[in-house]
Amino acid sequence: MTSLNATRVEGSVHSGSGAGRVAVVFERSSTGAAALREAAELANAGRELSVVTLAPQARPPRWGRAGGEGPYNIAIREEAELELQEAREILGSVASRATFKVLAGCPQPPLASWVTQHGFGLVLLPHQRLTRGGNLFARSLRKETSAEVRLVR
Repeated sequence: MTSLNATRVEGSVHSGSGAGRVAVVFERSSTGAAALREAAELANAGRELSVVTLAPQARPPRWGRAGGEGPYNIAIREEAELELQEAREILGSVASRATFKVLAGCPQPPLASWVTQHGFGLVLLPHQRLTRGGNLFARSLRKETSAEVRLVR
């Protein structure tokens, strides 16, 4: 006998917006996994799925002439790649129909512009307990894009 995991979603669940393009922001957490489960259901219903992990980058120091990237930024991007691998494993067979992207930016990745540029109609974000609005990016996405934004618990 199999058990189903319940996912709590803030926002409309059966909206017709987005004409098929769904972006899900994945982070290692129970709500990140719940967002992926919601995304997998939408992909199984015929929606086009993209999974993105975020890699905030530190500003280079203003002093000194050392070029290249700092070890911190490299480590953050490598960790984001590992998160994408974990997302592939969680999605299982759905992963073969999804695209995966690490979005890096300084100080924060440009998620809203990426969503707009790629024409996503729906963005699934993991709910973050102690963050105003439930997720750091929810407000900017709602303000700067026409995409529907859902916070998944």
